[in-house]
Amino acid sequence: MATVSLVIDVSAQQSALFEPPKDRQLLVIGQDMGAIGGFPKPNNDGYVDHIDIKPGGVTTYTGLTKLGGLKTLVNLYSGDTWAQAIIDNPIYANSVLVIGLHMVDQEKSAANGELDAQIKMLGEWIKQTKRPVFLRIGYEFDGTWNHYDPESYKAAYKRLVTKFRELQVTNCVTVWQASTSPVNGKQADIGKWYPGDEYVDWIGYSWFLSSANQIKLTDGLLAFAREHKKPVMVCESAPQGYDNARLTQRNIYKGIDPKEKTPEKIWKEWYAPFFNYIEKNKDVIRIVAYINVNWDSQMLWGWPYLHGYWGDSRVEVNPDIKKLWLETISDKKWMNSSPTLFQDLGFPAQSDRGT
Repeated sequence: MATVSLVIDVSAQQSALFEPPKDRQLLVIGQDMGAIGGFPKPNNDGYVDHIDIKPGGVTTYTGLTKLGGLKTLVNLYSGDTWAQAIIDNPIYANSVLVIGLHMVDQEKSAANGELDAQIKMLGEWIKQTKRPVFLRIGYEFDGTWNHYDPESYKAAYKRLVTKFRELQVTNCVTVWQASTSPVNGKQADIGKWYPGDEYVDWIGYSWFLSSANQIKLTDGLLAFAREHKKPVMVCESAPQGYDNARLTQRNIYKGIDPKEKTPEKIWKEWYAPFFNYIEKNKDVIRIVAYINVNWDSQMLWGWPYLHGYWGDSRVEVNPDIKKLWLETISDKKWMNSSPTLFQDLGFPAQSDRGT
């Protein structure tokens, strides 16, 4: 049977589907409607409401079993999510969509075909978006909090990709995202969860700290990506523990012991190392997704901090941090929203790799 690959060569400078041209990187903002902004109240005080440069992509989430937040609005105590509203919003007409697909405790059902109807529904919905879509299947697969069984995870991942190929969902690429989390206490053998080169388009990771351990874990992930010749997406990133509004840093586990910080100090301690690491590894890191949210205001992440202390990572809430952010993303290497963005990413893709 001929199937459409989710891995397509679009130019000599673009080795993976929807990879930015050489020496350029795509900026994505997430991860809920309030964070990105541009909607009616209460979601009208986010990134695009304060930053004139619209992002090249936006992040949203859904779960495979119910596909909540895809066609209808859902709030799981961490902000409103509604992918269709993003697609229908003219502000994001020239932004790609990045979807985090939750599969915790669903991977076995997906692998044995029980969720084929949902996979088909998701694929058909993605097709009608008529834009590049990056699907993070079972994101942070190695995170202990997700407890994904490696074999079931791989089988579910492969089945979803196979079904998408049968449906010819050519505007979607898959992202295999590790957590690269220092809180795990050890470096996981991420290869145990790897479905195989023929099923993975992009490799992704999360970055919330700037510690030596964070760098070590990410170095290992990038080495894996280079070995497998895959481009990399920073799928989730934010300065955990910092509050850009209150200008403080707290203990990331309990939210105690606040330390006052100047905007310049916050930038120097988290943002500068973050962007420096990306620049150092620009040969493989091609997309960067930043989470621009007041974590402390959301029930899931706020007090009593059952999931750790996150703070407030909105870049627009402090004028000095906002200025430094704008200076950074205004560099021509960053791809933001533009009428030619999709074309520059090689969309629409017309060819396939028959198998």
